[in-house]
Amino acid sequence: MSYDYTKEAETLFTAFAERHGFNYIVEDLSVSQMDVHWTFPSQTGLSLELTLGLQNYDELNFGLPGFWSNFFPYEAISHQFIEIVDAWVLGRARIAKTGRWSRVLQVEEKGEWRTIYRANPSFFFKRDPHDFVVNERK
Repeated sequence: MSYDYTKEAETLFTAFAERHGFNYIVEDLSVSQMDVHWTFPSQTGLSLELTLGLQNYDELNFGLPGFWSNFFPYEAISHQFIEIVDAWVLGRARIAKTGRWSRVLQVEEKGEWRTIYRANPSFFFKRDPHDFVVNERK
């Protein structure tokens, strides 16, 4: 087993919640089968339910309805991961729908959208986005 980043993930998620003033639910780990699983319900500043998690002791997860991602190893990616999640909250990140199930997580940098993560990508051809999901700050 690799190093267990459970405590570090909890600290990272706590700082995120406090920075944005978000309420959250710590999920029952016996049900979720994750090492850390927090749900941030839709609330002021967050238009969609957001999930942050840690699996396999060093894999960070960012999830929204219809989208799930994993970033690892923890030590190498945790700083970028929380920047991505903060960008989502601030409206500088989006999920591009590129197919029936395929999704692309993009972050705005210097006026351009940069792809950070691909979920369920089509291996046969690349499609242009047909819709976008964004955090609509209330």
